[in-house]
Amino acid sequence: MSIVQIPLRLTAGAFILNSGINKLQLSDEQAAGLQSMAAKGVPQLAKMSPAQFKNFIVASEIGVGSALVLPMVPGWVAGAALTAFSGGLMSMYLNTPSMTESDGIRPSQEGTAVAKDVFLVGAGVGIMADSIANRQGKRRKAAKKRAARIQAARDAKVEAIMAAKADKVDSIHAAREEQTAKLRQAREQLQKLRKKA
Repeated sequence: MSIVQIPLRLTAGAFILNSGINKLQLSDEQAAGLQSMAAKGVPQLAKMSPAQFKNFIVASEIGVGSALVLPMVPGWVAGAALTAFSGGLMSMYLNTPSMTESDGIRPSQEGTAVAKDVFLVGAGVGIMADSIANRQGKRRKAAKKRAARIQAARDAKVEAIMAAKADKVDSIHAAREEQTAKLRQAREQLQKLRKKA
């Protein structure tokens, strides 16, 4: 999980997880009311009994919330779950005439509470996009390149140090040879002077 995902996953995950836990207390009548609204966005939900719908929605919200909060769940999985879940909410919102103004998009007073869930769609897409853009393999490849550059720089530094040492040794040898040659020349001149004397 990248740092970019943390605030999105924690906030959306905690919100949805709390919503799912609270729905455990729903009565069959309340579940039936929610089901009739949800069926406008996802018609297949109308085939369930209120008790089945309650179990489904509780499991969905707790599952999606947990996937977002738990760091071991890959970002693309958590993002896809959030996008699918919030996409269902948006479908319900757009297919319920009383929730929108006459243009079918802007929320009415009744639809404002559901319309805000468009942020969850954005968060889900953002989490998926970040996971794809910052794949583990891509990060490993970048890390290998950095390590190779560091190693190359280290090798170049070692070579420069060794070359400098070799130059220093050569300079010392050259200086010794020059000194030796001067001493030899001085001895030879001294011997010549002694012979003349």
